[in-house]
Amino acid sequence: MSRTAPRATSTSSSIPRSIMRAVSSSCASTSVDRAPLARSRGDAALQRSRRHRASARANVRAGARADPFADPVPRRTDVPDVTWRTTVEIGAGKRSDAFEGDALEIRAFGGEDVGEVAKLLLESGMQGFPTERRTLEVYLTNAIGAFPYGTYLVGTLRGEIVATVGVSFTQETRRKFSSLAPPSDGGYLSDLTVAVDKRGAGLGAAMLKGAESFARAMKSEEMWLHVALKKPGVIALYKDHGYTLGGVDPGLFGWRGRLLLKRKMSID
Repeated sequence: MSRTAPRATSTSSSIPRSIMRAVSSSCASTSVDRAPLARSRGDAALQRSRRHRASARANVRAGARADPFADPVPRRTDVPDVTWRTTVEIGAGKRSDAFEGDALEIRAFGGEDVGEVAKLLLESGMQGFPTERRTLEVYLTNAIGAFPYGTYLVGTLRGEIVATVGVSFTQETRRKFSSLAPPSDGGYLSDLTVAVDKRGAGLGAAMLKGAESFARAMKSEEMWLHVALKKPGVIALYKDHGYTLGGVDPGLFGWRGRLLLKRKMSID
């Protein structure tokens, strides 16, 4: 005996049309919202970038309207040139006096020094710059043109680069800080590092003196720096050289905490 297949029950007769239209509309809007997340983020970033550029152009135009006859800011003539050099006598170190009495020759780095500076920075394990060597070398090469307002100094001992330190004197030539930022008009020291096999022999202290000598040549009245809370030995080095506390960032539950230290410079 043949059977008749049951007829499908329609739900449209039991659900009000207004609710069906609302559900249909909701489904349609959901399908539109399924655009790829990456594309939506990209669009948002593009919009932010456009707003920032527009704001920058507006600020430039506003400044021009405010004083269209303003004289350009003259370039300073009282700053060191690329021939700047200084020599620091190395004292006894915490662990060794192997270089005591030797002279550490300190100067600004150039294109021929990029590889050695990159090697020292990568060996240091410090953060704040690219960790891939080729990228770091490009970064350092681009930084050469910022002299003298921002540069790396290198310390040479017996013809070998054994230490480096970064110095900057404008906000544009240093990293951006979300907290515990040094004053924009003060000198700033960073990335002081010594070759691994020569640490503890007085080279760090000599390099610090060289950086301060450059700061005086730049007529900087103060030198500022950050140091990690987890490095008591480095903190002691700076305090022994007259640096005092300028601020504390405890970090997150003690992780990545740091100090902001400062020292007044005597200008000759």
